[in-house]
Parts: sequence; C-alpha cells; structure tokens
Amino acid sequence: MTTYNVDREELKALKGKTILITGCSSGIGRATAELAHEHGANLVLADWNEAQLTSFVESLSPRERLFLILTTSNVISRKTNVARWDDVIQIFQLGWEKFGAIDAVVSNAGVNSGEVLLQHEIDPQTGLLRAPKLDTLEINLTAHIYMCKCAAYYFEKLPGRKCQIVLTASAAAFLDTPPLYLYSTAKAGVVGLMRSLRNDLVKADVTINAVAPWFTGPLGHVINPSTATPMVPKALNDLWGELPANTPAGIAVALLLPTVRPDTNGKTFFVAGNEIVELEDSLAKSQPHWMGHSLSRDIDEGQRRLLTAEPFI
Repeated sequence: MTTYNVDREELKALKGKTILITGCSSGIGRATAELAHEHGANLVLADWNEAQLTSFVESLSPRERLFLILTTSNVISRKTNVARWDDVIQIFQLGWEKFGAIDAVVSNAGVNSGEVLLQHEIDPQTGLLRAPKLDTLEINLTAHIYMCKCAAYYFEKLPGRKCQIVLTASAAAFLDTPPLYLYSTAKAGVVGLMRSLRNDLVKADVTINAVAPWFTGPLGHVINPSTATPMVPKALNDLWGELPANTPAGIAVALLLPTVRPDTNGKTFFVAGNEIVELEDSLAKSQPHWMGHSLSRDIDEGQRRLLTAEPFI
C-alpha cells in the first residue's frame, strides 16, 4: 500500500496553470476550484447549475456578465451539461480562447440520484416493461468520455507540454453499494476508461489518473458547510457516525495531485478520511495471489506483447 501526502508547498506549482473543472459549483468540485484559485491557477469552470456557478464565481472575484459567460482576470465559466457533446466542446473552446492553453482537466461532474433499475414500470399502451432510464450513465460515464476526447484534442495543440486528465471515480467502483446500481456501473467504467487510456496518452506527454473517494461530506466533518457534497443524505451522515470520512477539501488535494506531480500516470487514488491510498500498484503487485502464479505470468506476457505491438485495430 502506498500512501500519498501532498505538502502545501507543492501546490505552489499550480500558479499560472490553466485547469478546467466540471461539477464545480458545490462539493468536491468547488473545493478543488477554490484550492487551485488560492494557489494562482487560471480556472475554466463548468457546471449545469447556472445560479450556483454564478454565485461561486462572484465569491472568487468580481465578474463581468455576458450572456451565459462569466469572466474575471483568471477565471472563466459557462453553464454546461457535461452529458451533451456541444456543451463540452464549447467550454473547452472558451478556455482555449481565453488562456491560449489548457494544462489540466478535472472531470468531476456526477450525480447519484434516480436509481430505479429494480423498480418495474409498465407501459399502459403496450402492457410491456419500460426500459430503464440511463441518465446516470450519461452523466457519470459518457461525460467522462467526452471530456477525455476534448482534452486530448486541445492538449495536442501545444505539443511537448505536459498535461493531465483527472477523473472522479468513486469507492463504488470497487465496493458493493446497493441501491446505486447504475452509479456503481458508471464509476467502474471510469476506472476502466483511465486504465484503457493510460498507456497511449502518456506517449503524447498526457497523464491520466482517477480519484475514488469513499464516504464524503457528513456535516459533522465538513469545515465549510457551503462546500459540503450534496450527494450525501443526512440519514447516511448519522449512520456513518465515528467512521473516517472525507471532506471536500481533502479530496480536492487528491484531484490536484497529478497536476503538481505531472509524471504521475495511471493511478487510482482511493481517498478515505482524507488519506490518499494508491490502488493500481498494489493490485498489480498482488496479482499472482488472486490470479495464480502461472496464469499471472501468462497474462503479464500477453499484455507485454499487446502493448508493444503495432496497432492492429
């Protein structure tokens, strides 16, 4: 097990970097934006809740309003539905036009509501079972794919510059979390997305990492209630009791870690009680124990051949 600690001195490396953050008007996204802003980063902020986004930008510095776009000297923002491609490409273009570069992307927006997979609804006209709604997958997985696609494109505009993508996954990618069926599915997909991209993106000086927060934001643990994550109901806060819990500010450090350590690549940072534990190295090291030594050797050799071969797809 490898535990990561980030010294606040390291955060000074954020100064002058341009960071695009989604889902930033509350919770861990807001805490991440505040921490980056505190250390001099240029911010490109995206959130679907325009009122909260406007209020947040105003809290950072005075603003000038122009249609749906808010600008300050080093902050620009736009109302964005991350599940819509047109919205995602527009926020990237806005950041590029404003700052002339995008150094890091924190793809953080997500929801955990509307879980009705095992609730059966019958269409009164056909008498047949209706299909489940997949909004949760669109916001929690498809949106991350959009973000990675746009990030890779805009990073290519400045070759030779080290850039970072950070995806907000969840402990739900690794742990049973009923009844969050589609949420867990999406977050496991986020980790899979990171793993599938980490070997190719790094060839273009782009790193990609994932952050998987465990329980976050019970009011008794949050220093600033205005940044508490809106995803956690009070009943769950009460149930959690004395167990270690994250604060949004604690997860913000994990989300910015790859930007201050730009060589960090292909990691999943599991965050519990604000402690950052990296999982990928431990999983790889323990592979012979849960796969068997012989199969593990064959798998490693197969992966080596696949990763070093010429593309065949």
